[in-house]
Amino acid sequence: MKKTIKLTISKMNGQFTVDDISRPGSPLVGRGRTMKEAIGDYFHNNQTEFGISFEVDKSASKAELRRRARELSKR
Repeated sequence: MKKTIKLTISKMNGQFTVDDISRPGSPLVGRGRTMKEAIGDYFHNNQTEFGISFEVDKSASKAELRRRARELSKR
């Protein structure tokens, strides 16, 4: 039987956050401007735990590199 994960989605400081309440005391692990983005961030941050991995195809890699450069320039 698979373990059920219960996530709480909240809004803090203008962004959505995802918290895994089945793991008390763990930090918020998903953040985003939208609920979908925050949930995606949660799974991206926990991919090892769920046994999934994300591979960025060549068709998306240039756009991802530009996005990362934009985010780094904001810091």
